[in-house]
Amino acid sequence: MREYLFLVGALMLNAAANILIKLAATKADPAEEGISGALGLYLSPWFIAGVTCFGLNLLSYSLALQKIPLVVAYPIMVGTGYLIMVIASRPLLGETFTWIQIMGAALILAGLVMILPRS
Repeated sequence: MREYLFLVGALMLNAAANILIKLAATKADPAEEGISGALGLYLSPWFIAGVTCFGLNLLSYSLALQKIPLVVAYPIMVGTGYLIMVIASRPLLGETFTWIQIMGAALILAGLVMILPRS
């Protein structure tokens, strides 16, 4: 059971990392180009926090994979990560989705329910 806590931790860290890096990219100065612009982006607190979350995600996911089969863990990681982005992107980033995309997210959720291990 502990391995699923590591998987949930990895999911949350992955979602946080993506949101933080998106925030860093949107706050970067588009007038700065080349090395100066890249350094401004890569040294921003948002970007550094995002990369840190990715690193912690990797550690947590590795611990989850010690006990969870990859054919179960990976779809949960990717599918649930997408669903978290759908839910979080609107309030945090102001992004919108079409009804087709929302229906696609519902299908992903249905697929996740089907692959969850049964006791």
